[in-house]
Amino acid sequence: MSGAVTDVATGAGVKDLRRLLAPASGGGEGAGGAAPFTLLLVHHAGGSAAAFAPFARRFPADWRVLAADLPGRLMAPGEPLCRSSREAVTFLVPRLRPLLTGPWAVFGHSMGALLAFETARALAREGTPPVWAGLSAAPAPGHRQDDDRRHLWPRERLTAFLRDLGGTPDDVFAMPDVLDGMLRVLRGDLAVVDTYRRHPGPPLDVPLTVFTGRDDAVATAATAAPWREQTTAATTYRSWPGGHFYLFDHVAGVCDTIAREADAARAALR
Repeated sequence: MSGAVTDVATGAGVKDLRRLLAPASGGGEGAGGAAPFTLLLVHHAGGSAAAFAPFARRFPADWRVLAADLPGRLMAPGEPLCRSSREAVTFLVPRLRPLLTGPWAVFGHSMGALLAFETARALAREGTPPVWAGLSAAPAPGHRQDDDRRHLWPRERLTAFLRDLGGTPDDVFAMPDVLDGMLRVLRGDLAVVDTYRRHPGPPLDVPLTVFTGRDDAVATAATAAPWREQTTAATTYRSWPGGHFYLFDHVAGVCDTIAREADAARAALR
């Protein structure tokens, strides 16, 4: 993808993936010019909206597909990073508020699951809840298996962690300048995850779908199961072969599941 979207139609910090990938085609539009159904995607620690580029065209054509981009990465490397979940939610909510004029859903992966959950709660308190939330590869609040402060690790240990986690091309580790930039962003995002505590307030009142990789040591089925305590609606569980970044090996299947479950939740409200 090229260029940060900063115009009023998409909002700073939020990318309209379809417009970015094919500007002439525009984004999804609702029937008769009505507000479209919007899916918001929230990236993992160290990632960006660009991670979801393979997903953009796999959702229904009349959907608008937005992706959050926290500051300080890719197109805005000089911006201060968010250092807590509260800072991240405070950054996202005002940028999303004018865009969510119709029904919407949210899917977040890893760190993105925590931010998707808390952003959904913040907007729900304002009267704009999502119809569905998909939470991927994240332990439920209070169920992380360790208390490591990974954002304080020395460079060598953080580099080894990045390599072991997977999802980063081997070539990156041979490019010191690129690796330094990635580690800066990862360190800031890990501060968001490592200091995360559930924000005060009531649970969501929307259906959740919890996604896990069967070999994921970060978010196991057991640590993800208590997400059901975070909503008064139904919780569904979906498991996929693979580790922490399982979804990038199963793009079509994951997108089909998101579309099917978001549609079912939306239909239940009609």
